[in-house]
Amino acid sequence: MVSFLKFILGYLFSVWWLILPLLVWFIVKEKHLITARYLYRGKLKWMFLEIKIPPYVKKSPRAMEEIFYALHGIFRRGDPWARFMMGFTPPFYVFEMIGHNGKLRFIIRCLEPYKDFVASRIYSQYPEAQVEEVEDPLKDLPWKIPNPTFDVIGCEFVFTKLEEDKKTPKDYYPIKTYETWEKLPEEQRIDPISILSEGATYLSNKEWLIIQIIALPVPGNDKEFGREWATRGKKEVDKLMGRKEKKEASPFDYIIEFIKNFFLAILGQPIEWKVGKEEEKKEAEKDLMKLTPGEREIVEGIEKKISKPGYWCVVRFCYTASKDVFAQNRDKNVGLVMGAFKVFERQDMNGLIRDSKTIPSIDRPITYFKSLYDEKIFFRKRLIWAYTKGRWNTDYDENRIVLNTQELASLFHVPMEVVPPYGLEITPTRYIPPATEVPEI
Repeated sequence: MVSFLKFILGYLFSVWWLILPLLVWFIVKEKHLITARYLYRGKLKWMFLEIKIPPYVKKSPRAMEEIFYALHGIFRRGDPWARFMMGFTPPFYVFEMIGHNGKLRFIIRCLEPYKDFVASRIYSQYPEAQVEEVEDPLKDLPWKIPNPTFDVIGCEFVFTKLEEDKKTPKDYYPIKTYETWEKLPEEQRIDPISILSEGATYLSNKEWLIIQIIALPVPGNDKEFGREWATRGKKEVDKLMGRKEKKEASPFDYIIEFIKNFFLAILGQPIEWKVGKEEEKKEAEKDLMKLTPGEREIVEGIEKKISKPGYWCVVRFCYTASKDVFAQNRDKNVGLVMGAFKVFERQDMNGLIRDSKTIPSIDRPITYFKSLYDEKIFFRKRLIWAYTKGRWNTDYDENRIVLNTQELASLFHVPMEVVPPYGLEITPTRYIPPATEVPEI
């Protein structure tokens, strides 16, 4: 036994030069990725584009969905060297609705090379709109909030449907979209964005209400980006329909089949090649029409969602204000946003709820440790504000949810005209600059 241990230790010492770098790499890999991505993103130049709309908006959110279809085309994975060594991250957008001083502004943050591309896509659906390059709407606010002047509250949103691990969201289950309320009679339609624009009219110049969506275009079958959301959706449909999961034959299966048929041929027995051929279904699949109306609607909803392009999103809400108005208006504005997001929920499918890990409020049943709880609340507030102002991604992988183009358009669009959007910053007509050259006559 002793000699065996000496042999093992001697062998390890002889190849230490190979093992040590691998151990060091596994230890520092995560730290290196964080640092490399931070340095890479620091070199990127971002632009802020504001969409200003004419006073009478009659277009459906379907117009915004067409824009998201086009914007999806920028996805670039990057080669492994660029991603792991240089910190390359695929390009993404940040869509923001910012309520301040009685107005609701629509802001798109994109990389400078895509500025004209984004503007042209917007003009293609909203020819009367103005798309202007503006400064960061949150530039004048300090990085450190709460502070003696300002206070803040906010959260990130997650899906209500989770996998069996109670952690991974079921990205393939759809939320309620604009198609649902468009089917209702005009007097019953409730556009949640109109609710927000109405609420923005009551915001003073000391208040900022922010809905932020960080959106990365992703394919449906990518494991690293998007958790193979469309592939998982197809498996869920097969499960609901009672279909057996197809298993691909391995090379070992072909070898066993060959050996088996080889001996059968020697013995003069008939041979049959089964590997690689689809087996006959022993159990009949459920017919779509035999499902209950609820089951059929779920299957159709999943199939419809995974048929459209998806964005890997972080949905975030933040309300900040000077302390003299924050305590008075906090609950009202939080309720405004929660009520608007409640419109997207479906009990049998999916919805958006606040993530408890990001809410800066904790029950304090034990008053003796009040100072510790207050410190944790203060830290969470600082964190949610820093991530909002910096447009940073989330720390929690489960807080990244996949929204397809229709769902994203339902969350971010120019409001429908059903509820008069008094809080919108409007422009009477599209501004056309004068020609730089006038032809001679």
